[in-house]
Amino acid sequence: MPAKCALLLLALAVLCATASARTRGKLVLVENGKSDFVIVIGAKASPSEQHAAQELQTFLAEMSDAKLPIVSDDGPMRPHEIILGDNRHLSQSGIKVNFEKLGDEGFNLRVTDRLVAIAGGHLRGTMYGVYTLLEDYLGCRWFSSDVSRIPKLDCVALGRLNDTQVPALEYREPFYIDAFDADWAARNKMNSASARLDAPRGGKITYKGFVHTFYPLLPPDQYFAQHPEYFSLVKGKRTTDGAQLCLTNPEVVRIVTESVRRWLAESPEANIVSVSQNDCYGWCECDNCKAIDDREGSHAGTMINFVNQIAANIEKDYPNVAIDTLAYQYTRKPPKTIRPRHNVIVRLCSIECCFSHPLATDDYEQNVSFRDDIVGWHKLTDRLYIWDYVTSFAHYLNPFPNLEVLGPNIQFFVNNGVKGVFEEGNYGSLGGELAELRAYLMAKFLWNPDYDQEKALSEFLEGYYGQAAGPIRAYLDMLHEKVKQDHIHMHIWTGPDAKFLTTENLEHAQWLFKSALRRAENDQVRLRVQVAQLPLQYVQIMRLKPGPKRLRLLDEFMAVARQKKITQIREGGPIEQWEEEIRKQG
Repeated sequence: MPAKCALLLLALAVLCATASARTRGKLVLVENGKSDFVIVIGAKASPSEQHAAQELQTFLAEMSDAKLPIVSDDGPMRPHEIILGDNRHLSQSGIKVNFEKLGDEGFNLRVTDRLVAIAGGHLRGTMYGVYTLLEDYLGCRWFSSDVSRIPKLDCVALGRLNDTQVPALEYREPFYIDAFDADWAARNKMNSASARLDAPRGGKITYKGFVHTFYPLLPPDQYFAQHPEYFSLVKGKRTTDGAQLCLTNPEVVRIVTESVRRWLAESPEANIVSVSQNDCYGWCECDNCKAIDDREGSHAGTMINFVNQIAANIEKDYPNVAIDTLAYQYTRKPPKTIRPRHNVIVRLCSIECCFSHPLATDDYEQNVSFRDDIVGWHKLTDRLYIWDYVTSFAHYLNPFPNLEVLGPNIQFFVNNGVKGVFEEGNYGSLGGELAELRAYLMAKFLWNPDYDQEKALSEFLEGYYGQAAGPIRAYLDMLHEKVKQDHIHMHIWTGPDAKFLTTENLEHAQWLFKSALRRAENDQVRLRVQVAQLPLQYVQIMRLKPGPKRLRLLDEFMAVARQKKITQIREGGPIEQWEEEIRKQG
């Protein structure tokens, strides 16, 4: 035998032995673009189960070039099946699943020596199980609405598995524009109220009236002239200016209840109705309201007493609907004795806190106060939600080094009985400082509060920025180390004068981004790096004196901002208005 042929045969033998070792003891779904498996769904599969089958088929084909047929459970069992949902073939397989324990969103993922079974709640559970198979066991990642990582595999094989997951949080919302994308939200197991989730993608938590609903429920222009007593008594005067409702007035309870019922008739899909204070102070100081608040040691006393009455009134007709209210600013402190009803959700807001240090351990006065409040509310209710803040609302494009506290804070919430988390980011516009990264990290932690933070961060940076990931990671590490080293507190109005934005750090950041731009392997990655650089340029523009250098930098900034379709520079602040202000200064 010629030496070359002998070497070739030896190499083939080694490859075959290696492949055999790699799949030994595993269930091989696809090999060399071929598969004997079919995907089985029930004849009465829910919309999300049908969608899950299509998604599994699509991504397996993208990974391996094998398109597995989707079949109904009406036919006989086949030797090689991926069974999705609670159907006849699952029953025939002998696999037992506790669907009551799984609820709407939990699932059991099972791999035996002959089949795969993914069974969960009809609403979203089976679908989430499919995405978990693709993500945790086959390496798929969905970093943003338009950037994913789908591995190419000659062999798709799975070891034995028995993985049951039930989310700790019933409501999970990273409030960023890109995270509203329906596919991204479903694939990352978010049930966000603001996401464009339809029935095939499992639907979502649906609010009617999201927040600050007192005046929509009882409009001043309709009632104040004839009934000023419906509104707050502030400093001896009934008013609607920076004020609330009189929460002990029986007519206010009646009218708001009627409004809630009307809203539910208009929106029968709603799971939650917001009955919540206006975005200001101005609580009612009448004798009846004051008596309850004084007794309870908090203005939450009148608030919970009020929403409890509405919740009790609608419960019989709407047993699956909850009334949502805020523990926000003047109502943040829990009452002493009044407990929210079981169909009342309290959303505790962290607006006053420091967001550069973990809420659970930092000694900052407002963080300590917030810890006391969350502990107090947890004692009163099993339906506690959090309204959290993860950006600078006065400066959407300002550096905001809070990435290292996102996971620990969500863990802290869950450890204190929280059932839902709303993470308010720069919701008014695409862009914003590291918006896609923040949304991705929060999605990982909201589903699994113990998710590996380093894994999530490094995988996103590598997947999103490619060869430019290293310098961007160095930039992030530099800012986060500064706030830790100097114990710098950071609030939701942090701006270009922040103490962590030293001249030395800004100069080093410029060098790092030049390096990142040189490393960008294509135009798409280069644009992502340029968008990540916008916060640094924003600080420079805000700090530079008027002159040609500032205007040149503004031109460069705006060119990227327009390409990214960034429309707001701050909450409610159009970017064109900011640009005009800078140009007027010269």
